[in-house]
Amino acid sequence: MEYIARLIYQDSLSGNFDTTLHKYKAWLEGLIYTGNGNGSNGNPTSKPKQPPLLKLLEQRLIEHYAAADYSLLGNLKKFKKEIKTPTQAKEFMKWLEEKGLKVSSQKRYLTTLKVLRRDLFESIQLRVGEKPRPKPFTLDEVDRILDSLYNDPHYSHYYDFVLFLLNTGMRISEVIGIRWRDIDLDKREIHVYEVLNRDKGNSSKRKRQTTKTTKFRVVPVNNKLYQSLCNRSRGNPEDLVFTTPSGLVLDDHNISQRCWKKTLEKLGIEHRPLYTCRSTFISHCISSGIPPHDVAAIVGNSADVIFKHYLGSIRKPELPEL
Repeated sequence: MEYIARLIYQDSLSGNFDTTLHKYKAWLEGLIYTGNGNGSNGNPTSKPKQPPLLKLLEQRLIEHYAAADYSLLGNLKKFKKEIKTPTQAKEFMKWLEEKGLKVSSQKRYLTTLKVLRRDLFESIQLRVGEKPRPKPFTLDEVDRILDSLYNDPHYSHYYDFVLFLLNTGMRISEVIGIRWRDIDLDKREIHVYEVLNRDKGNSSKRKRQTTKTTKFRVVPVNNKLYQSLCNRSRGNPEDLVFTTPSGLVLDDHNISQRCWKKTLEKLGIEHRPLYTCRSTFISHCISSGIPPHDVAAIVGNSADVIFKHYLGSIRKPELPEL
């Protein structure tokens, strides 16, 4: 019952609630599959059959696309075995573990699988260890990264993009989708209410959606970012602020694997994903004395989420000598 309650709650939030309740009733009753197979020749059997897992997941993706579900679909196909029993379900989860998939990803997959076929995955439990604290970049590392990008003959185009990430703490998809109409340089503020997310795993196609929290927020513009934005050629209000050199929508995977990764390697800085710019901003804001609830409002999270997932140590605490 916990899963169906969660499903109804999530559908309500996303605007996908089935007012007929057929979807939820079918889930509770076990979604009878009426296709011909396994030698039945179309004859009814005494025991109802559940739909194949792949078909259920593909239908779920059609109704509501999610990157994690798309990745799960790929792994189910690579497994090359139809999962019909709880034992086979455990074999699949074991296979995911052996191929090195992170436990957090396994747990995310399992949540979806239990919604689709609780009869197969209900008894499987995973223990997820505590995530390591994020390791934000120090001020020295930030200066070296920006200086390197600014002077790099190949990647200087992305200097302003990275500087924007570091000085706003915004999510990458939010910055990729930011338009000139969202920036008020007179008031020195950025209005955040949309993201430009990938459309069904195709990085060349994106669609505009509301932010992760679906809430409007205002991000202040500091002096460094103000100068950077003033120096850029301002386009039409609907134009994206950041694009590729040829004017296309940015592909953060491409930037991460080429520009970002090579820059850190050249500088001898420990590799951390591009998303670390967000935790770097948050950690330095807290360290500088900005109240956590104010930082939370700027980056679009609660103070609890910030302390749990984003706040990293950027300097050693000075302990009292007793």
